[in-house]
Amino acid sequence: MTTPILQQERRLTTRVLTVWKKIAGKGFPKRSQIDPRQFGVDWGYCLMIDVDDVPANSRFSHVGNALRDSTWPTFDRQRVSECLEGSLLELVTRHIARVAEKRKPVSFGGPATHEDGDILYRTILLPLSETGDKIDGILAAVAYRDVTVAHEIPLPEHTAHHVHPAE
Repeated sequence: MTTPILQQERRLTTRVLTVWKKIAGKGFPKRSQIDPRQFGVDWGYCLMIDVDDVPANSRFSHVGNALRDSTWPTFDRQRVSECLEGSLLELVTRHIARVAEKRKPVSFGGPATHEDGDILYRTILLPLSETGDKIDGILAAVAYRDVTVAHEIPLPEHTAHHVHPAE
């Protein structure tokens, strides 16, 4: 018995992109075509945004359980501008205008803070459109892992220690 391709792929962002492409066909998926069951357990690491002409007024329509921040009130379609500065959600939503302008998936990552811990994250933002023309929604997947500063941040080359064999 073979394992389905989506289960073989290790990267969350690639698995979500694969489902998005399948739904999109040659255009953009509609928000109504996004079915959480298509994403399985990955849905907990996804979010959806209803895009406003003013990106700061865009609102979350879904935030997966793994992405919620306990310092936020109960999820209630908050505006993206209500995210805490520097939080994982705020870093992801900074790119709403870029996705709407480019009209194609945008991927990026880096260090962030989530639930008072240091993390490294990777995200992909995928455009959605009810009309097939104007980008009016975004589906995003965010993968992250905790990091410890001592083990994850490489030393600059000028501080690296080189060991030479004794002569």
